[in-house]
Amino acid sequence: MNLIIEERGTFIGLKSERLQFRVEGQPLKEVALRDLETLSIVTSAASISVEAIRACARFGVQIDLLDGLGDPYAKITSPYLVGTVTTRRAQMLAYTTSKGLEVAKHAVRARLKNQANLLRYFGKYRREADPAAFASIEEALPLLQALEAELDTLQAPHVDAARDFLLSVEGRGGVVYWGAIAALLPSDLGFPGRLGRGANDPVNACLNYGYGILYSQAAGALSTAGLEPFAGFLHTDRPGKPSLVLDFVEGFRAAVVDRAIIATLGRGWRPDFENGKLVPASRKRLAEAVLNRLDARDTHKGKRFRLKSIMVAQARSLALFLRDEGEYPVYVASW
Repeated sequence: MNLIIEERGTFIGLKSERLQFRVEGQPLKEVALRDLETLSIVTSAASISVEAIRACARFGVQIDLLDGLGDPYAKITSPYLVGTVTTRRAQMLAYTTSKGLEVAKHAVRARLKNQANLLRYFGKYRREADPAAFASIEEALPLLQALEAELDTLQAPHVDAARDFLLSVEGRGGVVYWGAIAALLPSDLGFPGRLGRGANDPVNACLNYGYGILYSQAAGALSTAGLEPFAGFLHTDRPGKPSLVLDFVEGFRAAVVDRAIIATLGRGWRPDFENGKLVPASRKRLAEAVLNRLDARDTHKGKRFRLKSIMVAQARSLALFLRDEGEYPVYVASW
């Protein structure tokens, strides 16, 4: 399970391999460490004991610290769970070879495929209920397929020689995809198109917050697989920018966050804002929606797994691919 701490004044302690957390004036709550996978703290007014941190590290519980926008700014894990050198050496060497280019192409292909399948998912019952939205989806799907076909024409020695091409394909895909999503969204949301950090319209604010949670999950999966989250291929390196995380989540944005947020908004829920930012109750609702989606099951390699487990498996496949020990297939969500 995932534990989210949103309340100000929360103290997190330990008693007999159980985390205890208390907010002043509220009953004491606790959870067994064996049942916990991640602890997300989304408030600056909370404290956690050293004993609780040590126990989380021992049980492999990842502690994520996120700001009010959902962006992770710190992560606490045991160094012994990610202490592999071979994988990171292979990761660094791949950047200058065709193997690194394949990882970058994988990110774009996974994004396009999952965007297309999410549109198919939302379009299943729209033919009669919303003909205009259905028509937008039908128009978008062949365009996304054509962009994916462009990837097959790419020939380059390494990713630096192909990045402009790849980003062009990705960008044009985003225009097509978000144009179709706009047709699906209720008109009262006033969706202006996809905007990044700092957006204060309801849809983009919710998406950006959800992506922050996804980044934390992805960073944990990559670190556990022995990979360096800050050394990517498609996304360029920059201090403080987890470029491999950004590469890796391209295959999960639509399947996890977009699906959860669009469905939540489509059912009539609307976020509340204060001083241009999501209020704590809205952030909690969004976190629950994204984490519940990560707990949902999908088919991967012929079996049913939770989406968070598929992320872990994909991270391990990436590590194996970089070490020349296995393949890195594209995960495509069911629709």
